[in-house]
Order: sequence, then C-alpha cells, then structure tokens
Amino acid sequence: MLLDSDTLKHELELLDGWKIDDNSISRVIPMHNWKGVLMLANAIAHLAEQAWHHPDLMLTFSSITIKLTTHDEGGITDRDIILAKKIDALVNWDPKAENKFMGTPHDDEFKYIKKDNS
Repeated sequence: MLLDSDTLKHELELLDGWKIDDNSISRVIPMHNWKGVLMLANAIAHLAEQAWHHPDLMLTFSSITIKLTTHDEGGITDRDIILAKKIDALVNWDPKAENKFMGTPHDDEFKYIKKDNS
C-alpha cells in the first residue's frame, strides 16, 4: 500500500538524507573514491537482493545516488522505507563506537565514505 504524505514525511525525518523524488525516495552518498563507490554499491546490492526489492543506483567516481520505489504499487511504500533504513544502518555504522574494532584508518588512502567530519 502506498504511504500517505503524513506518514511519508514522518518516516523521512527518521532517515539520513533521503528526500522525495517524484514517485520514489532518493539519497546521494558522497564518497572519497571509486573503490569505495564499488564496495558500497555491492553491499547495497546484497541488501536489495536479500529483500528482493531493488533500487536504482547511479554510480559516479565520488558518489552513489540511490532511488527506491515500489514499482508494482506505483510509488513509495513501507518496503522502500525499510530498505532505506537498512542502507542507512550499513552506511552509518561506526565500528569504533563498539570499542572492539579500530575502524578505517584516518589516512586519506583508506577513506571511502565521506562523513561530515571527513
């Protein structure tokens, strides 16, 4: 079932950088380099394949644009929101916060997802 505008607005407030884009929701993720773009695109593809709900991905050297829509419903449904949340969790995971992993080194050669502080 398509989400009504109030529900969609509320759900988008809980997501990280997603916006309404015609009959879909989209997010642009800035990246440091092509290697990172490919790694993240493959991780997103894994989530999508597991969900059997496939986004449109546009890859450039330094960004990934993700568009989610439920084609058989003709717009945005809870399936798009659920997958967007999974993608956000993947992108925003901070292994250092768990005090078990060192996380990506700070050297530029190892950076791949651009965060506010990188």
